[in-house]
Amino acid sequence: MDEIAAAAGPLDAQHAIAALHLENQVLKGVLAELNRRLLNEEQHLTDAHVELNLLRQANERLVRSACDADHARAATEAAAQRQTEFLSMLAHELRNPMASIAVANSVMRTLVIDHPRLPRLLAIVERQAAHLVRLVDDLLDASRIATGKISLRTCPLKLHEVIEGAIDIAHSALTAREQAVQVELPAAPLALEGDPVRLAQLFSNLLLNASKFSAPRQAIVVAASLHGDGVAVAVRDQGKGIAREDQPHIFDLFEQGRDERTHAWSGGLGIGLTLVRSIAQLHGGSVRVDSAGAGCGSQFTVVLPLRAPGPR
Repeated sequence: MDEIAAAAGPLDAQHAIAALHLENQVLKGVLAELNRRLLNEEQHLTDAHVELNLLRQANERLVRSACDADHARAATEAAAQRQTEFLSMLAHELRNPMASIAVANSVMRTLVIDHPRLPRLLAIVERQAAHLVRLVDDLLDASRIATGKISLRTCPLKLHEVIEGAIDIAHSALTAREQAVQVELPAAPLALEGDPVRLAQLFSNLLLNASKFSAPRQAIVVAASLHGDGVAVAVRDQGKGIAREDQPHIFDLFEQGRDERTHAWSGGLGIGLTLVRSIAQLHGGSVRVDSAGAGCGSQFTVVLPLRAPGPR
């Protein structure tokens, strides 16, 4: 029995040693895995620090860009304000001498001066003075619109009255170029609620624009049709047309298109169509332009709401 116990002792020790060795191997594996995970976590932490630094730098650049944009916007607004103030001051300063020229021209017409060229020269002065007065008035209106000081004096009115008023305003220019206006309105009178002076200005601007860019003796069409709860009034010509790339900007202030030579002789400042859009919007309406391109004529369509029926 003693011999058996002696033999069993070394075996148990060997088993214990083997078990410890196995446990040691397992522990080494666990330790290696923990080391691997720790290295991965350290790498992730390093990557996170790098990303955090990149985000911080990007945020700093974004803040600087936002500050630069705010400064640029403020500078642009200040420049626009200075431009508006300058235009307003210029227009007001020009009105007095223009009025004096008009009065002087009227007085000279009453003088008895026997010279064959005098009537023609006086007519030139009168025509150009009237043109300058219109440009000055456009500048004043552009200034009022930019500063939100333009106001409407609305009343019930009929569309045909507005169109007639516009044709009267444009009569001289149309007669000089021997251009007729064909008016096509619905048989039943269409009632509007608006400022008759401003609406006449809107449509006279469109007529004058069509006249300037149409050949002499070419007809201009003004056609109206019902458009939902409103009326669509189209002013159509067969003139020079508008290049497609210019059409998205045609209503912008001082916009005159890319053909500078065409606009140089037209005598405009690029204000008339801006006024057309602003007056239409003030009346709750809109305006759009349609042209197949240069040389294909143009159509400007103004949509205005009709006055709701009911007692006044």
